Amino acid sequence: MAPAAGNLLNRVGERPLVVSGLVLQALGMAWIGLIVTPELSYAQLVAPLILAGAGVSMAMPAAQNAVLSSVAATEIGKASGTFNTLRYLGGVFGIAVLVAVFTQTGDIRSAQAFSAGFALAIGAAAGLSLVAAIAGLWLPTSRVAAQERAETSVQHRETQRDPAISRC
Repeated sequence: MAPAAGNLLNRVGERPLVVSGLVLQALGMAWIGLIVTPELSYAQLVAPLILAGAGVSMAMPAAQNAVLSSVAATEIGKASGTFNTLRYLGGVFGIAVLVAVFTQTGDIRSAQAFSAGFALAIGAAAGLSLVAAIAGLWLPTSRVAAQERAETSVQHRETQRDPAISRC
């Protein structure tokens, strides 16, 4: 999915891919939460896992592109490092939330208790994906808007460094 999403990125921009990708991920996770039982076979998980995986494969590269295309070329390293740090922190905090949800209702001592806790935890993961999709609605509508902001930022920095430029 990631190569196809990369081809779409230049045509539709980041926002549609981030939002739709996270919605697909949420749907896949919600589907798993609805069907989970101790008797669930792996074959029954294939379709929702593909759906969730396709969604995250659309969203993550588009989100990274949105970040990197919104800064000047000289700031790409800082933006990339910040993006990846926040991505990892989000993963850690997300896991902490899901573990907390699981421990409120689930248990590892029986398959039924595990399934009940897992269903709620994966439902919470679906909810977090939906919240992220909503947040994705605030991304710029196109790469052009992001590039304009980056160019303005570079011009502002150059003006701040060299007062002669600001008099021109």
